[in-house]
Amino acid sequence: MVIICVSVSCQWWKRYSGAVAGCLGLLCVLLLAGIIGLFLYQRNQLTCYNTPTKERDQVQTSGNNLTEDRDQLQTSYNTLTKERDQLQKEIERLKNPLVEQVCPRGWKKLGSSCYYVSTEKKSWEESRQDCRNRGAHLVVIKNQEQQTLVNWLCGRNNYVWIGLTDSVSEGTWKWVDDTPLTRKYWKRGEPNGGAAENCVYFYSWSSDTGEWWDYYYYYKFRWICEK
Repeated sequence: MVIICVSVSCQWWKRYSGAVAGCLGLLCVLLLAGIIGLFLYQRNQLTCYNTPTKERDQVQTSGNNLTEDRDQLQTSYNTLTKERDQLQKEIERLKNPLVEQVCPRGWKKLGSSCYYVSTEKKSWEESRQDCRNRGAHLVVIKNQEQQTLVNWLCGRNNYVWIGLTDSVSEGTWKWVDDTPLTRKYWKRGEPNGGAAENCVYFYSWSSDTGEWWDYYYYYKFRWICEK
């Protein structure tokens, strides 16, 4: 009887031990699987964390590169600006002797022409001849810009002969360069002298404008030559 019990107990113990071993093995497998799963999860989390960091670093690097490019462009711009200013100064320096070569001493360089304003007074014919002797002609006015220019040269409340006459054909006004009169800046009521007044003087009555008057050729005024 004892032998039978011992035999039964041994069999039960073997079964129990096997079950325990199986459970332990299963627990080990589950634990290992959990550890592996946790490792994979943490690795994925680390990857997800590192990806924005890399992108951020790339963006930062790109920003730094753009900043360097901007600084280089600014430096180039500053250099070009300095060179432009130096060239402008050099051009102005070279222009001054050129003006002296183009316009004789005592003449004024305005636009593409040279102007001489007399300090003495002569008749219209004498004034015209003086301009011819200087290789020029009495000033011609064909637009508002030239009208304003002559007004400035004349000076306020002054009179000067200009190169307009109808001495060849009464009532047909022509400039001394033989071009017809187009733009007109007569004083109201002028010309009104008929055959007696066939030359024109310029009167500057304000700082920004002036008017023309026909008058006797033998009166003496200052004059302006142009070439």
